[in-house]
Amino acid sequence: MTILFPGSFDPVTLGHLDLIKRGAQLFDHIIVAVLHNPTKQPLFTVQERVKMLQIAVEGIPNVQIESYSGLLVEYAKKQGVSCVLRGVRSTADCAYEIPMAIANHQISTNANAISKNEAENVLTGYKLTGIETILLITSPAYAHISAGLVREVAAAGYGNAKSSNSINFAFDDKILDQWVLPTVKDMLRNKYL
Repeated sequence: MTILFPGSFDPVTLGHLDLIKRGAQLFDHIIVAVLHNPTKQPLFTVQERVKMLQIAVEGIPNVQIESYSGLLVEYAKKQGVSCVLRGVRSTADCAYEIPMAIANHQISTNANAISKNEAENVLTGYKLTGIETILLITSPAYAHISAGLVREVAAAGYGNAKSSNSINFAFDDKILDQWVLPTVKDMLRNKYL
């Protein structure tokens, strides 16, 4: 079974990578899909985020990196995928992900409305009729990490390093080693310095 793991990945964190690795063990194939959302101002371009992910998943043969824009259900339909993987770190994440999963299922079910004949054949075999979402609990080592936290700490640390008018902030960028891959850390440094 192929599963879709969508997200902004701005930037890619070790938490994202942990979910990708675990998803790759659970499913035959995983498509990691970077969202291009024209209403948001990401730190990294879609191309940069795709590159980060390609580097991060080197050596994991059943992982494919793509990008998409628009509705997730439309992209999933285009890819022929009926399952979505989402990571949850806390009950707050669940409060966001559950309504989103329900909406995606409803939208995809209406878009894939089954015929009367298919409905009558339910007794002969089960067929997914909409997008299903699988929530994977984040590993405890990464439960506190978010891309937003990484951006905020990197901006405060690297950004303050180049500004003489900023508040004195003792920044040791080794903290980022616990949150992101070295390549991502270098890309963050280049963005802010």
